[in-house]
Amino acid sequence: MATNVEIANLALTRLGHDAISAFSPSGNKAARWFDSHYEGIKLALLRAHQWNFAIRRAVPVAETIRSVGGITQTNPAVVTSSSHGFSNGETVYIAGVIGMGEVNARTFVVANAATDTFELSDTDASEWSAYQSGGYIYAHVATEFTRRFPLPDDCIRLMRVNAGESTPHRVEGRFILTDESALHIEYVSSDVTETAFDGIFVDLLASRLSAEICFYLTDNSSLTEQCWQIYEAKLREARGMDAREGTPRPLVADSWLEARA
Repeated sequence: MATNVEIANLALTRLGHDAISAFSPSGNKAARWFDSHYEGIKLALLRAHQWNFAIRRAVPVAETIRSVGGITQTNPAVVTSSSHGFSNGETVYIAGVIGMGEVNARTFVVANAATDTFELSDTDASEWSAYQSGGYIYAHVATEFTRRFPLPDDCIRLMRVNAGESTPHRVEGRFILTDESALHIEYVSSDVTETAFDGIFVDLLASRLSAEICFYLTDNSSLTEQCWQIYEAKLREARGMDAREGTPRPLVADSWLEARA
């Protein structure tokens, strides 16, 4: 459909401004503005709604939880864990150890990592209780959720986990934390080119750009306010039309709804 420059020019013509040939840090006033702001505004608008054309599905793979095979009563303490895969400088969280309780529910920095062992940096375990058995090593602080799944690189908004709204989870950084052993996710992708944009979204993005750039180009506050009003109206229309495509999802009762029943 449209290119980024064509969408920008649609925004400019609505303000009665001359078109540009490209985004450029050395171009005219409008070209410089779009070079700095277009991508950020586009991504913000993509994230603002579950646009059907930008939805993707994925099956992320959870980070491996490693088992503890032993911990020495030395300075520094040395952990045995077969093919653990941790690197020097990484932070790990240990829990579930029997015997050496001093190590549980704490984070440590990995040092002198080898294939099956690593040191707990600056950790003197010489006076700790003796390790007996068990224990797990996590790449995250597993105080609430035991598993961590990386989000896809192009994910800018997680929509759904395991086809519903009731799977306990939380997004922290670029990870999904949960107790589930497997996930199927739906998300809004940033990896969507302008040629894939729905026509209504093209019109909406142009309206948003007109509102954003209006005062910068015209110094006219009344016109700027009008542009924002037009954008808000188009946003409501676009969201409504987008939401009506496809079969409505069933309402999943959560604890609040069940309490009201």
